[in-house]
Amino acid sequence: MADMKPSGVRTQHPQYQAMVERWKRCEDAAEGEHAIHKAGTKYLPKLAEETDTDYQARLKRTPFFNAVWRTISGLKGMLFRKSPQRTVPPGIEPFMADVDMEGTPLDLFAQDIAEELLTLGRVGILIDRPPMPLNEDGTALTVAQAEKLGLRPMMQSYDADEVINWKEERINNAMQLTLVVLCEDSSVGDDQFGHSTEERYRVLDLLNGMYRQRVFRIDDKGNDEQVGDDIFPLMNNQPMAYIPFVFIGVDDVGTEVESPPLLDLVDMNLHHYQVSADYEHGCHFSGLPTLFISGYRAEDTSPKIYIGGASANCLPLPESKAYFVETSGNFTALRENLNEKKAEMAVLGARMLEQQQRAVQSADTIKQRAAGENSQLAGMAVVESMGITWALKVMADWSGATGEVKYEIIPDFGDTVMTAQEITARVAGWQMGAPGFSSQELHAQLGKGGVLATDATFDEEQARIGEVSPPAPDMLTAPLSENTAIADMQSIADAIAAIPAPVVTVQAAPADTGMADMLKTMAAQHAAGMAAIADAVAQPQQSPTINVSPPNITVNVPEQPAPNVTINNMQDGKKQINVQSDSSGKITGATVE
Repeated sequence: MADMKPSGVRTQHPQYQAMVERWKRCEDAAEGEHAIHKAGTKYLPKLAEETDTDYQARLKRTPFFNAVWRTISGLKGMLFRKSPQRTVPPGIEPFMADVDMEGTPLDLFAQDIAEELLTLGRVGILIDRPPMPLNEDGTALTVAQAEKLGLRPMMQSYDADEVINWKEERINNAMQLTLVVLCEDSSVGDDQFGHSTEERYRVLDLLNGMYRQRVFRIDDKGNDEQVGDDIFPLMNNQPMAYIPFVFIGVDDVGTEVESPPLLDLVDMNLHHYQVSADYEHGCHFSGLPTLFISGYRAEDTSPKIYIGGASANCLPLPESKAYFVETSGNFTALRENLNEKKAEMAVLGARMLEQQQRAVQSADTIKQRAAGENSQLAGMAVVESMGITWALKVMADWSGATGEVKYEIIPDFGDTVMTAQEITARVAGWQMGAPGFSSQELHAQLGKGGVLATDATFDEEQARIGEVSPPAPDMLTAPLSENTAIADMQSIADAIAAIPAPVVTVQAAPADTGMADMLKTMAAQHAAGMAAIADAVAQPQQSPTINVSPPNITVNVPEQPAPNVTINNMQDGKKQINVQSDSSGKITGATVE
């Protein structure tokens, strides 16, 4: 007789039914060897004519190499290596140390959410508040009174397999949840020391546009039985028009159910487990040589035959022979199969299991390779941040707190740390005041690049350094001839540094880059140690010249500089720097035409 489908409050959504077996597989693999062995023949079938005793012995001999949990743990570490950024109104800031009323800080709550997303690919958050009693005079409690009694909003998370049913409808031209059914374990019984529980079902729905909560249990006859009365939570003393529940997935915050992100890795891990069983089984039966005796018939009165020790064995027939038989191979095919599956698991998500290449790879090569692998994890960080931000906004609204609400998880993939050249080039661009290189942007880039060892905001960091800007770099560090006016050279260098054009931080500027861009590019590259500026040599000529041939700049200054400078750009023809001087002839500045 086929199993009856759940009905009533236990009715399961079709997408739930299609996915629940896969979720169980992922949960067991993540839990490890104990859960895998407990499942018995589900993951390790019996051999033909194998007895229960022999099967249990083979099961216990077979190890489970848990690549799934190692991967989940490593990926979660990447997500939370840097502390998430949080902005909430002061009114709910005290709640962040205990968001679920069970002592869980918000960041730890977010880590638990991420672990479930990596394991099952789906999790739900309910924002709830205990029922509000009335004052003795029948008036509603104020927010302050409620919070003093501990009656304040909180978050509760539900794993994918605990959200058994849901519906959504279009309301006011937008899709909105109208039903969510949650399966919970509730303590029952009056025994002080007992731990009895029963399944209960929390139903969240909309009745006449008002949010309602009900709780059901299953009685002895298998019928739905409501526990307690209907509850209509109030926000600002008004019924709520929506269900404060959000689904968080790997790719979005909608109700659509997708396969767990590491399902392929889970299945490969289980295949590896089954091949391990074959290998361990073969090693068990062939690990010790087997004694064979030919030409000898044992009788009841025959003496015992001993193996090893100080005993001697006498065989009555001269043609009798005794010898050991053992396998000549070492199960090479099975061992290679196991190693291949480990490598495949590395490709499917367990990168830390793969032996790293010994050849030196460039930073660009590593970043390009990691970009595709990390894109799904980065996307998951964005989606989880959106879900938690939404939950925090509901908490703030329920508490009557106003202000900006934001929660952002900043994943760190380990290989995105800036190189010394990248750091120097960005600092040079900031020193020149180039567009896109403000102090705030530089602080943000250095933080993302793993350079800053602190999570301090820009304002906090500025307060630490006293808002003192470092001096501009010396643009002409090459030796000068003794008859060259240093002040004149520095003025020209300052003019080059002051040209208002974007900095192009590349090894060689493109052919269509303007002269101003070219000079600023070369200046930034010189500061980064990527280009050289040739000697400034005094020449007996009327006009100073600057010869630009990437990646070098050659500055030629006469003994008596003329009031302009000719720029010979090998890619863009000639330009001119007009030099200004005071009445004494001292150069005071320069402009570019």
